[in-house]
Amino acid sequence: MLKNDGDRSAIEKQIHKYIDVISRSEANLLLPLFTQGGIVMAPDAPTMEGFDQLRAFFDYGFTSIKLVPEVFIDEIVVDDDYAFARCHSEVRVTVLETNATHLEANRELFVFKKESGEWKIARYMFNKAPRAA
Repeated sequence: MLKNDGDRSAIEKQIHKYIDVISRSEANLLLPLFTQGGIVMAPDAPTMEGFDQLRAFFDYGFTSIKLVPEVFIDEIVVDDDYAFARCHSEVRVTVLETNATHLEANRELFVFKKESGEWKIARYMFNKAPRAA
């Protein structure tokens, strides 16, 4: 169902760029990875839409926590100018105020849209993975 290896490679590159920028806590470098009307749906937070809300969300988050994520891509599906990537991640989270650190596992879903020949994040949603029984 993949359009071609070039699309898959470009999407993988965008995911890894997103994770790299998250680990560097640089909101200004995240925004160009999203479409103009990009949306982030995070647990226990309102839906953020558009550059202004995304910047506020990431700026606030980066003043509160430091994230060091490792992402694993489970699936990429491409259909014309849209694609989705299903991933899971292991994240070391440090609360900056207390310097307390914990690990969490997340499930992630990226929806990409091709704009002017470049894959950009149109929607991003994540939640905590359930603990293994």
